[in-house]
Amino acid sequence: MRTLVGWFCVLWLAGCGGVAPAVEPKAPASEPDAAIIARSSELLAAFDRGDAAAVEQALASTFWHFEGGKPVDRAATLTQLRQRKPGAPLFAKRTWDVTFVRKAQNEATFIGKALEIQGGNDVKGGYHYVGWYLMHWVHGAQGWQLDLWTWQRAGQQSERDTWNEIYRNGVGFSQQPNQLLVQTVAGRKPGTVLDLAMGQGRNALYLASQGWTVTGVDIADEGLQLARTTAAQRGLRLEALNVDIDQYDFGTQRWDLVTMIYATEKRAWLEKIKPSLKPGGLVVVEYFAREPGSDEGFAAGELAALFGNGFEIIHDQVVEDAPDWAMDRARLVRFVARKMP
Repeated sequence: MRTLVGWFCVLWLAGCGGVAPAVEPKAPASEPDAAIIARSSELLAAFDRGDAAAVEQALASTFWHFEGGKPVDRAATLTQLRQRKPGAPLFAKRTWDVTFVRKAQNEATFIGKALEIQGGNDVKGGYHYVGWYLMHWVHGAQGWQLDLWTWQRAGQQSERDTWNEIYRNGVGFSQQPNQLLVQTVAGRKPGTVLDLAMGQGRNALYLASQGWTVTGVDIADEGLQLARTTAAQRGLRLEALNVDIDQYDFGTQRWDLVTMIYATEKRAWLEKIKPSLKPGGLVVVEYFAREPGSDEGFAAGELAALFGNGFEIIHDQVVEDAPDWAMDRARLVRFVARKMP
């Protein structure tokens, strides 16, 4: 890849009778590989700590950031960075395993494989990621600037592989049952439960211990095996199904309780929950609240609107608190509704 740099213009000179030719900035002398690696690491560190001024200076006007989904340009990247709340860095630790550098006139490419530990999750431990960075630098009138940044997981990983790795590492999430769920079922007669995205079973196991008949579904077989092993050790009955929840049939009037706790914000799952509940059945949802400029999470009042017909809204709140997953503090949506007879 090659990027054009800015051209210099000069004034008419007295007696010249013409314009001096534009001159491209002189190509920098070849840098040591270590300098390119250091510049790449320093930019990532600035991004981690939310230093928008340093990142802005380092990004070329042609910059793209791509980690799957859709690419993000310079303006969107800086907007998202400025909206980030101050606090812990995005990644608390990054250790390079292998690095490669390729240089040409006015450009340099850095490729590195890194182990990263997510920041802002000191209590439960940050998620571990192993992935490849590609960072392409160009040299122009503003010096060295980044015009492409990509990241991808090491190896070919499916969604199932990703979640299996999280459960195998055993960090990044609470091992205790969700408190909104515990409070909701307190004193309620046990019945049938569907626990969506059950994971390692912290909520399913709690409900089973309280006498509920629990079916847990998840794509991650590693988490399901942990749940089955724990259930056997504790003498609890638990049906743990390894399924793609997008394709799973929730049934009709089958459940007294459906939980969707730190599972997803997929509205299709919510629509499948509605007919699957028995009259008087409960749905319990806890997840991250949507932040300005983002399309992830639930907006305030969104769940109440989705369950506006045929349901009694028991609890609908947006709070800043300690989530069960990821960061130590975040804005959360907590929601409980009951299906009307």
